[in-house]
Amino acid sequence: MKRSLWIGVGAVVLLIVGWLAYRQFSPSNRTVGSLIPPGAVLVLASDRLQDTVSAQVLRKEISLQQVPIFDEARQRLDRFLYATADTATVLGFVKGKNIRYSLHPVSRTTLEFIFYIPTSGADQAFLNRLTTPNPRQYRVLNHTFSGEKILDLVSRSGEAVGSFILMDGFLVGSISGILIENVAKRMHQSLKLPRTEPSFQVDADHWAGLSVRPEVLQSLFGSAGSLVRLFLPEELNLQFRPSVSRSHLIGYAADEIGARRDVASLFAGQTPRRIRSADLIPQTTATLYHIGISDAKRFGRTLSQLLSSASSDFLRERFSQIEPATEALYQALGADILLCHMESPAGLRQQVLVLNARDIRQLSTAYQQAAFQAGAKSPSLKTFLGHKILRLDVPELPASLFSSLFAGFPRSWVTQHGSSLIVANAEEAMQEYLRQVQRGAVWSADARQAELLNATLRPANFTAFARLNRLGSDRSQTLVTAGWPLAWQNLLDHPNATGARSAFANLENIAYQASYGNQNILSTLVLGRTTRRASQAVLNRVLLQKKVEFNAPLISAPVVAGSLSEGPVQFYAQNDAGQFVLVTPDGDKIVQDRTDGPIRSNTLPVDFLDNGRLQYLFMTDQTLYIADPGSSAQGRKEVQLQSIRLPAGMDPTFLTRPRGSQQRNWVALVAHQNGQVYALDRQNRAFFQIMAAAHKAPLLLPFQVIAMPAGMEVLAMQPDGTLNRWRENGQQLPHYPVRIESTSEDELEVKFAGPALQPVGRTDIQTITENGQLLRLNANGLIAHRTQLYRPVRSGVFRLFPDEDQTNWLLLRATDTEIAVLDQQGQRRFEVRALQSGGNNVRYHRLGAGVELISVKSGNFTTLYDLNGRIIGDRPIPSDFPVALQFDERSNELFILSGAKQAVQLFSIRLR
Repeated sequence: MKRSLWIGVGAVVLLIVGWLAYRQFSPSNRTVGSLIPPGAVLVLASDRLQDTVSAQVLRKEISLQQVPIFDEARQRLDRFLYATADTATVLGFVKGKNIRYSLHPVSRTTLEFIFYIPTSGADQAFLNRLTTPNPRQYRVLNHTFSGEKILDLVSRSGEAVGSFILMDGFLVGSISGILIENVAKRMHQSLKLPRTEPSFQVDADHWAGLSVRPEVLQSLFGSAGSLVRLFLPEELNLQFRPSVSRSHLIGYAADEIGARRDVASLFAGQTPRRIRSADLIPQTTATLYHIGISDAKRFGRTLSQLLSSASSDFLRERFSQIEPATEALYQALGADILLCHMESPAGLRQQVLVLNARDIRQLSTAYQQAAFQAGAKSPSLKTFLGHKILRLDVPELPASLFSSLFAGFPRSWVTQHGSSLIVANAEEAMQEYLRQVQRGAVWSADARQAELLNATLRPANFTAFARLNRLGSDRSQTLVTAGWPLAWQNLLDHPNATGARSAFANLENIAYQASYGNQNILSTLVLGRTTRRASQAVLNRVLLQKKVEFNAPLISAPVVAGSLSEGPVQFYAQNDAGQFVLVTPDGDKIVQDRTDGPIRSNTLPVDFLDNGRLQYLFMTDQTLYIADPGSSAQGRKEVQLQSIRLPAGMDPTFLTRPRGSQQRNWVALVAHQNGQVYALDRQNRAFFQIMAAAHKAPLLLPFQVIAMPAGMEVLAMQPDGTLNRWRENGQQLPHYPVRIESTSEDELEVKFAGPALQPVGRTDIQTITENGQLLRLNANGLIAHRTQLYRPVRSGVFRLFPDEDQTNWLLLRATDTEIAVLDQQGQRRFEVRALQSGGNNVRYHRLGAGVELISVKSGNFTTLYDLNGRIIGDRPIPSDFPVALQFDERSNELFILSGAKQAVQLFSIRLR
């Protein structure tokens, strides 16, 4: 026994000594895998990443150079190669070479690339040029590390361009000298066992290979990234090819299941499928998670086992409560389980769960039973657009039924649409979802999104999808990148030399898909875009799309009915004869009725008649009108115009929704000149006073409606500094009303020209006085911080400047002929001067997809600005009234509807 043990030990020692001797006297056959230092975050390979691509091709299809991580690798190598040679020489050197790039952490906040270029005798002229550059521009220094000569390329000003090592068969370089030293150390390790490396296939059909750790991908999907990682394999080795439409790159891989057998068992016996419910995915979806099932009973049985043994104590305890209702619920499921996270300009978390059903009645009943078993009591019922919406006050019910991936539902708003159960995490999320579904703003109605679903994305058990460039123009506020580690933000989330984020501007969609077999996980990574790129010839040009002329001058701005971008537009117009005219998509002008004056207010789309359609509410000086579009029995388009008399003293300039109200019949709120708030009751077709200030003075518009768990609250400022905050029942909150007093001896009293607003998700309140004192108030209305803003000689009047939908605000300083737009901290964004005296109108528009504009109407023209003061469009828009703006993210077009003289005109501007 001892003898055989000693023989075994001796054999191992002889093998090690033999290996060391071999490594000492016989150089190894160099491979890229033997050169890459340990700890690489990813490794990619391509023979075309440094190729030039024409602008025409880039506009029509995706390329490797337009994907952020590939773009960064290309830029690093370009900076090094083009330092010592012209374009033709560099392209001749790299042409046809399968170059590899590895990404490594240099510090806690920095990632950097190493590139590995295969060389041959034909490249000697270029290598000589690299080692002996033009001495007037560059010089090459050298030092030895771990026995290897390292060359450092430095400009004459002392700026380091990069470090590199020349060896038989390879040029290895990096901007980071530390990483090159790690390569040298790797080359001279005395004992280096062979390392398995991915064998990337690079040819005409396969553009690149990418080996990446799962934690790199998980951050791309926002707050759910850590959960998405559960569906990823332990290692991803992707081969990229273009999609059939050339709009996306597709990376595919087959990796071992490893430790993912628990997830694989969830999909055992489930046939991978495409997403079938495209007609239920709203256009503003920012992130989407899909689970496809073919055997609901088997899926439910496995899911029950997973939830019963969940690592979360809350989920385990909750599931034990609701388990009796789950069997019927799971058995009633159809093919699709969808979680849509919708884009919200206000930064709200708007989530909608779509459960496709084989038996919708059984599914709805089982969901409600699960809620009751979890403690739901006295559910409230409302109707919106013909849908009965049930509110269930049970926290995290979707997560309790389908895992933590579906978290974020403090309560559930539930309705049925066709054969699907719809669950939203907020009432506004449900209403916005139903509005989009009703008007057809869904993926199935968009040819390019339908192509993405039906051709580009593959059948899969699990799909995670994110749209990167729809979540905000200010990258610091972007939901996706805000969750990235700082090193990744520093590497990818930064402007290029021209200030434009080129790679991110060209990457819109990212999707990960997985299908689970007995041994492998089949993965697909999809990168690309669905919106069309604009030709440089039409960028930023104001184009007239349509002009409708009238026989009499207009007296108010046209009222838009629906979308300006979805085919022929339909709108209403008023002329000086008091006629209310419907302009159909065919261009017909149909006089519907007469109004008692020009429209003074904004237009509010609501389901006032409870008939499943949107009606449009607006006010003249004396009357509120309800415009109900429809068709006559003869098939002729028409609009029924109904009216409700306004109580005396009503302010006819502002209508808003009662967000979060417990009263299902209240559809709109209006302010009274004496400081009261009235609600419009659709059942009684009348206005009722619901709130009143302590003393008679107007409310500064717009007042803010805040949705709270116990009902809505209204926050309203009065000009003398009295701040009111009412509950839905008309009672002021404790400590309210409060009077904001002056602290300056020069002022006898504080005056306000604009509202007070509470930021979303916070308890503090912000407002600003006429003379520029920026105030932050605590929840009780007491001043927590006061800042005096700069006042020029012509000081003007300061006010908070909310956008049209009250999702955000800026600050505005205005005189009769000048305006200055400031950010929320009072820092100047831009100024507009030399406006016509009197009659100026300034509005703030947040149009979604990160498009935020300021419209300035002065005289008979409107000029559009972005938030940096750059003019949008190559000329002002003719307009006698404020214009209506909409943005179509599919075509990157801004649509402007304007009334001028005796015509209504529709313009468009193609944005970058």
